[in-house]
Amino acid sequence: MAKEGEKRIVGVNGSEFTFERGDTITAGRKINDRKLTAIWVSPMRTTKGTLATATVNEFDDGILCGPSSIPGVFSDFAGAAAAEVQVRWLELANEHLARKAKRQRDVMMAVGGGVAALAVVVISFLH
Repeated sequence: MAKEGEKRIVGVNGSEFTFERGDTITAGRKINDRKLTAIWVSPMRTTKGTLATATVNEFDDGILCGPSSIPGVFSDFAGAAAAEVQVRWLELANEHLARKAKRQRDVMMAVGGGVAALAVVVISFLH
């Protein structure tokens, strides 16, 4: 069992993530027939600030841990943390790509509208 204030450091794809013991208010709650004893939280930061939080659940058997983003358990904390971090990074990458696609779509719609308006003006002068 982890003691209050304990930290766990996990390396994932060349980056280091520090998981700290989170709020214990939810301890005792059950997740898929397993009693939750601790929640470990790591902010995922970039140069622009905090983007997401990776959370790993620790269960009362003292062996199994589960990433909060996907169902299932791991027999080691590092495996659960790595899975959680990867899923959170993929979610962030998908959000970034969706924003980028929307921005490109908005620009193209504006350019298309401008070209159409210009075409109408040119056609009206030709007649």
